[in-house]
Amino acid sequence: MQKQVVRGGSTASLSTCSARNVVASRPASRRGVVVRAEATSVQDKPAWTGDSLLSKVVNWAIDTPPLYGAMKVLAKQAMKNSAESRGVRWDGYVQEMQKRRELEDIRRELEDPSLQPYPSYYLKPFHAYESGNLEWLAAYEVQPATYAMGIRTFKDKKDWSGEQCFVELRSRVTEAIKSYHSRHGLPPPSSIVDMGCSTGMSTTWLATQFPTAAAVTGLDLSPYFLAVAEWERRQNLAAADAGKQQQPSAPIRYIHGLAERSPFADGSQDLVNFNFVIHECPGAAIDSFIRESLRVLRPGGVLAFVDNNPRSSTIQNLPPALFTLMKSTEPWSDEYYSYDLEAAMRSAGFREVVTVETDHRHRCVLGIRP
Repeated sequence: MQKQVVRGGSTASLSTCSARNVVASRPASRRGVVVRAEATSVQDKPAWTGDSLLSKVVNWAIDTPPLYGAMKVLAKQAMKNSAESRGVRWDGYVQEMQKRRELEDIRRELEDPSLQPYPSYYLKPFHAYESGNLEWLAAYEVQPATYAMGIRTFKDKKDWSGEQCFVELRSRVTEAIKSYHSRHGLPPPSSIVDMGCSTGMSTTWLATQFPTAAAVTGLDLSPYFLAVAEWERRQNLAAADAGKQQQPSAPIRYIHGLAERSPFADGSQDLVNFNFVIHECPGAAIDSFIRESLRVLRPGGVLAFVDNNPRSSTIQNLPPALFTLMKSTEPWSDEYYSYDLEAAMRSAGFREVVTVETDHRHRCVLGIRP
């Protein structure tokens, strides 16, 4: 039986298949939730981050242009190899998206020029893209890269496709969120915000998992990512109108905006979700995300951060080649892995803060606005 571990203390794209098909493809499994004390033998963060000697050596290599150039290529190829090992058509999907000429019109429609200049932390090269999230190729490759992340998480499930791995990863997260609501006597969320929604994979998933919600809003700072998300939303609506998609889904909208200074009214949201966002951000930005979430949540509303788990033995024991490649494409790794997320949420005023280990690599940190 696969277990989710709840800790207290201080410490793919849905455009290629309907939401109905994604839910139907979920591998059968049984899960439980186990509450236990912190294991004192586990380190708080990987040795290859922070101010350690090993971290400084890795950073030196990343700061050396010829080495960094090679690392970017190798890191990208490693992701592609993972995806293609389970039949994900990485290049084929990108080529199909490049044919969608309407994406540029959607980008202009959604983009809010007043948001520029963007925060300096957001302008760093991410994931081997020199322009970070502010380019089309980065947006086109979100789906296969997301499937690759799921494949790496469930490497032992050799017969699972990239889509099945994505569904399993996301299912564990939403089960953690639903269980948290149930455990604390909270009603299902009616108004949901997916902060840093990227191309809308997590937003669409939330809409299918909370179909009775009045609205699910995806907010992101990349107009390129949002254009893909909105294009996929329209494709799904067209499929539903044609009778090809029957899975109930809450209505979705996308907004170009800053997670640290969002357009939502005070106390207007029931659930604020950050899905694999904060490992790409410095500590000061994470601080602001927590404060902003406290502002926009209603009393009793839930904040959920889903991301890499600094205490994961899998992440802490990555081979040197892998953690060097991973760190080379994540410029804020040192700050993220050294950041005490639970303590920061408590300090801001959130109560019942817990960490749920949803798998051997990832966690969901949850708290309630008083």
